[in-house]
Formats: sequence, C-alpha cells, structure tokens
Amino acid sequence: MKVLRSVTKAVKRKQVAIIVDGPNMLRKDLNVNLETIRKIGMDLGRPVMSVVILDRKASEKLVEAVNNAGFRAIISTGKVEVDFTIAAMEAIATDKINTIVLVTRSAAYLPIVHKAKESGKETVVIGTEPGFSVALRKSADISISLAEGSPSLKFESDEEESYSSEGEENLYEEEGF
Repeated sequence: MKVLRSVTKAVKRKQVAIIVDGPNMLRKDLNVNLETIRKIGMDLGRPVMSVVILDRKASEKLVEAVNNAGFRAIISTGKVEVDFTIAAMEAIATDKINTIVLVTRSAAYLPIVHKAKESGKETVVIGTEPGFSVALRKSADISISLAEGSPSLKFESDEEESYSSEGEENLYEEEGF
C-alpha cells in the first residue's frame, strides 16, 4: 500500500541584508538602537547578512554591543564609505538576497540604491533626522524614518506600521557615537 504524503509548499520568506553606517547612525545624539533595526529587518524577511561598518576609532565596548545585537562588526581601516559600499555590493551580487536594507542618512549611498533596484532587489532605507537625505528616502522602495526624540518609527510607504524601542537600553553611549 502506498502512502501518499501531502507536501505543503513552505512560504518562502525574503532573504534580507542589513548594512549599517555606524559612524553616521550610532551616535549618542541620534539614539538609534540596533535591536530596533534588527526587528525591522526581521519584519521584512529573514536577515541573512547583518553588518555594522565602524571606523577605527570605535571602542571595544561599541564593537561588543554591535556583536551582542546580532550584527557583525566590520572595522574600516580606511574610509567607512568604501567598506559600506563593498558590503552592499556583495549583498546585491548574492542571488539569494531579495531585500537590501541600508541604515544611513547620507545621500552618498544613493548609487547603491539605484544599483540594487537595477539588480531586481527591493530597497529599504532606514534613517533619522537631522540630515536624513530626501533623495535617499524617495529613491528607495521603502523608507523608514526613526522619529527624533520618540521611540516610534514612521514608515514612508503605502503601509502604516510602527516599531518601538521603548524600554530598550541604548548601548551606544560611547564618545562620538
């Protein structure tokens, strides 16, 4: 007697790459929390690459906090922008990654958004004020603004969602971050 098994097709979750511009986003005055960033990434799909690019002045405590939040710390020995771009291009070149999440405020990364879209990747930009580039926000498929002085986030897309970092410890109290 043959036993027929019903195989349910598993819902394929998007594979997500999260790349954080550490010196630009992990500053004491911005109060950005990596746990919040991670939650957003998980809501978008399955994070398969989660990196924070730091400069060589990053303290050991900051590197430890990045690692404890589930991110891989990349210490740039030169310009952070170069290492950020290399990480983003590696994610774009990986066929299994569907969504590229750039956590930055800088319009300098606008070409990365365009290249990701040309490669068929969904693009998400997460930033905060002050200085969150309007061009960067408008070029991405989804733009998420971490509200200044508030734990809630504002989605700049068709969907209204909110996230909260309330009650989360800010681990980025280092000098200059």
